[in-house]
This record gives sequence, C-alpha cells and structure tokens, in this order.
Amino acid sequence: MPNVTWERDSVEARYDRITRFYDALNFFVEWFASKRRKEILRYAKGNILEVGVGTGNSFKDYPPNRRIVAVDISQEMLRRAGNKLKNYNGNVKLRREDTQNLSFKDETFDTIFASWVFCSVADPIKGLSELRRVLKKDGQLLMLEHVRSRGKTLGYLMNKLNPLIARHGVDNINRDTVENLRKAGFKVRQERNLAYDVVKAIVAVK
Repeated sequence: MPNVTWERDSVEARYDRITRFYDALNFFVEWFASKRRKEILRYAKGNILEVGVGTGNSFKDYPPNRRIVAVDISQEMLRRAGNKLKNYNGNVKLRREDTQNLSFKDETFDTIFASWVFCSVADPIKGLSELRRVLKKDGQLLMLEHVRSRGKTLGYLMNKLNPLIARHGVDNINRDTVENLRKAGFKVRQERNLAYDVVKAIVAVK
C-alpha cells in the first residue's frame, strides 16, 4: 500500500499550527525518547547536523561542547527551539531548511542525526539522498525512527491505518526507513530494535 504524503508547504503549515501543543502532546513520548537519544548521541562527533529538530528537546541529550547545526522546515518550531538553547553547553546554530533540498555544500558534516523525522518527509528517499550528499565520506548518520513492523499482522494493520492517520496528522506509520536508506545509497551498519521491531536505532554510512 503506498504511503500518504504531504507537500512541503502543507507539512510546514501543519507543524506551525501544532507547535504550541507539541511538547504537551509528546510528553510521554519524550520520556521514552530522551534516554534513547542520549545513548545514540554519544557517538556524535565533528560538525553535526540535526534535521527535524522540532522544538529543541534533543539539545539536553547531546554530549557537551559539540558544534551543531539544527534545522527544521517550521519557523515556529525553530522559534521554540531557540528558547531551549540555554539547555545545552555547546555551539548550536538554528536554520530553516527543507530536508529534501538542503542548502549545504557536499560533504559538510561528520555526523547527521534525525529522530522521528522520516515518517513525515514527503519524499523520504530524496530526503535521505540529501543527507548522504552533505555527509562526509567517513561520516555517520544516526537515526531513531518508528517504522512499519515486519510482523504479518501488525504490519498489515499499520498499512490499513496509515491513510487515516496520515490524513489527520503529518506522519506515516508504515515507512520502511531501513530499506529507504539502502535505496538512497547508504550502508546500514547497525539496526537495533528499541520497541518490538517498530522503533529502531539506526547507524548508517556512505
């Protein structure tokens, strides 16, 4: 079953509208996510790009003294993220960017981090290809993602429910992000299940 996707302006507008409620709606998810971010961000090094930074909840989970460029398609999300810069002892620059059309030069970053982002990118393979373009040859992509289960029953239900959920939100629940990484030219070095086979920690390289 094909994924339901949204055009760039639609995604931006939807996130702008939910920004004021975003942290409250994700309170329990954040409790789960923060620990997992801290675990994977221990490996972040060099010049770091975080895509889909949202309201900046990730800042508190980075090791100190890192150099980070944090981007999001929503200006309202970035405004909220700016209020959380005080939570991080390091260098963070905020920029409005579309993950599918990044303005950075080729091979700019040593590490790219994304958490719960590629469920909402309209063209995930194009977005991942952009990440690969701006990642250095010896760089690494660190990801936390929810994906379609490979289990027959759960995967079937996720496919069935996806059009309804995507129509009333901004994300898809049946993306195969690991396979999309391979289609975009990445090599998947690590794929670790965090919650069944639906939430994963992923490390990929060129």
